[in-house]
Amino acid sequence: MNNKLLISCRNLCYSATSAEDISPDTMWDIRKLNLELHSGERIIFYFKTEEQKNVLWRLFEKKLKPKTGSLRISANTHIHTDQGLLDGLDKTSSLQQNLKSKLFEERPWFGGKRKTLDTLMYKLGLTRRIQYFPVNDLSDQNLIRFWALMIAATKTRVFLLDRLLPLLDEISMSFLLEWMESFPGCIIVFGEHTNFLNAIESRQDKQITFSKPLFDLVISFTSFGEAKTLINNQEKFIDNN
Repeated sequence: MNNKLLISCRNLCYSATSAEDISPDTMWDIRKLNLELHSGERIIFYFKTEEQKNVLWRLFEKKLKPKTGSLRISANTHIHTDQGLLDGLDKTSSLQQNLKSKLFEERPWFGGKRKTLDTLMYKLGLTRRIQYFPVNDLSDQNLIRFWALMIAATKTRVFLLDRLLPLLDEISMSFLLEWMESFPGCIIVFGEHTNFLNAIESRQDKQITFSKPLFDLVISFTSFGEAKTLINNQEKFIDNN
């Protein structure tokens, strides 16, 4: 595969049990996760419990370390999360002021070409005076749309998506899916968000632009934390057994 390898997991396991106390009876949150993620790939994880989701999220954020196995993230690759973007907002400043952060591109890659932030804001209905409102004064709808804009504008190779997905309205959902189709980095979706998955299916039914399924990998965790590959559209098969 020619695309840059960004994340590699080899028999990644995590349990709240201390390393010294691990035994055959240990209850694992995450177990036997094997994958390689490259630029341009998308993966979705399904979880049995919220704890599994939180543990894997924190592993990718490097807030936890594997108890066994390995998790490697390539040099100069910083993983961004949708929640992290929201938490990092200066809520007393305007949309325009927040977008001046060095975190954001002035002309993000969107829909196969570079586009100005003004063009993307127009697509989301964030026009005229709204751009100069303090974030605290935004309606819930406009805050969600601005959140989607920040994701599209962020300088990153890897994104973790979860918290935003169940909140998207029709306009922000369409915007995010268009961004996902051409984002050159890696997108990791956490959880089975019904409205989001339905929107993907509907978009695929209406358009011929998808040359392949949106997700290259679909991995589900059992009640015992074991990772099982449900769908693998990567050129190189990763054995999860």
